[in-house]
Amino acid sequence: MKVEVMPAPSSTTRFRFVVLAMLCSLAFLTYLDRICIMRVQGDIERDLGFAQLTPSDEQSLRDRGLENDDAAREKLSRDRATQRMSWVFSAFVAGYVLFEVPGGWLGDVMGARVVIFRIVLWWSLFTGLTGGVKWMAGLFSSAPGPGLFLGVMVAIRFLFGVGEAGAYPNIARALGRWFPHAERATATSFIWFSSRLGGGLAPMIIGMLMAVAGDWEKAFWLLGIAGAIWALLFFWWFRDRPEDQPSVSAAECREIRGASTEAGSIYDDAHPSPLRWSALLTPNLLALDLAQFCVSFCFYFYITFLPKYLKETFQIEYAQSQLLTGLPLFCGGVACLIGGRLSDFFIRRNVSKRWSRSILPIVGWSAAGICALIVSQLHSATAVIVLICVAFAFQDLGVPSTWSVPTDVGGRFAGTVGGCMNMAGAVGGMISPLAAAKVSIAYGWNATFVMFGVVYLLGALAWLRVDASSPMIQASGHQKLRKG
Repeated sequence: MKVEVMPAPSSTTRFRFVVLAMLCSLAFLTYLDRICIMRVQGDIERDLGFAQLTPSDEQSLRDRGLENDDAAREKLSRDRATQRMSWVFSAFVAGYVLFEVPGGWLGDVMGARVVIFRIVLWWSLFTGLTGGVKWMAGLFSSAPGPGLFLGVMVAIRFLFGVGEAGAYPNIARALGRWFPHAERATATSFIWFSSRLGGGLAPMIIGMLMAVAGDWEKAFWLLGIAGAIWALLFFWWFRDRPEDQPSVSAAECREIRGASTEAGSIYDDAHPSPLRWSALLTPNLLALDLAQFCVSFCFYFYITFLPKYLKETFQIEYAQSQLLTGLPLFCGGVACLIGGRLSDFFIRRNVSKRWSRSILPIVGWSAAGICALIVSQLHSATAVIVLICVAFAFQDLGVPSTWSVPTDVGGRFAGTVGGCMNMAGAVGGMISPLAAAKVSIAYGWNATFVMFGVVYLLGALAWLRVDASSPMIQASGHQKLRKG
């Protein structure tokens, strides 16, 4: 009797793409929870009395003889609300700044699994507590006013930033362990596509949650619960090394590692020599930090004051601007996918690693800067939204390249390098709302786009100095870093 022999199943698995999907869901959550406050800033200003004038505001009106001028009082109220919200927005980034490098370093030391679990659990707690501002303020006063509400909100958002710090450096580290070099920018592009999708949908999701829950406060509690559930599932399922995941074949492990087995690489587990922190101050990494500062400075306007700009410039209410304020992030997400594929395409075509990573940020941020300068001269809401979307797309064209560099340069210290880079970006993000508020109050919203255009162009110039082909590789048996 003839026995039919069944072909052996392929020994090469593709489990790394399942890991990518899980990390994409994390990126989606980070921006959903981070950006949803943008949609409800009008509700927060109203419910917490942020537009209420201070005694110094009243004195200023009296000094100018405008105490009975309704138009002057209304403008000053708007400006006061803008200033108070700018501190709320910046508080998140201040916490992010302080703990970004420690968060990335902990990932290098302890592994991304434990650190990401801690990050998501912490930020989910303070996402929920964002909806508990009135209750917490009530613990300090029976009749809290806008000053106390502001203080409590700033403290909560600061601690929210502390918790989320390190998320993206650890994502970058996880991708470095799970993806080969020639696929890394493409994998990163899906991370940032997901983050932009989360940010783009955030206004609509928080709007729907408000409709279901009844108010913005309960909506934040629902988001916090969702994040905590995700954290528990991730900790149970994820493994730091492909070799530790039973579903990954030996062939896939070899495919992931490729030829990158030298000492100091992201796959090096045998040379645990500590990083010399002074290595983070090389001209190459300082240029990368400056570039990230510039792009984050510009980016944070889109996720903070864009709805307020549309309301005050074109009289588009917050509820009606949900889709409009999400459009730039959708366009950016598509651009991320294109930028990641292009960067890896250049790598596979043997274009130098330096220019494979640098050319897209240089071109993209230069174009974004030009678009921002043009926006400052426009007076049509439609034209402004279209050009803002184009600027955001050009900006995000270079994001996958940017987040591939920490692994390219940092190797086994990818989390620390990514944390340092993102800390510089967070400083830009912290300053951005404060600068935008001051410039818009003093010179009008259009002047802010002139500022952003100049900063974009500065970021493009910084990329001329960034060299992804100069990794920090720690030689076996040596404490100093050398150029590989």
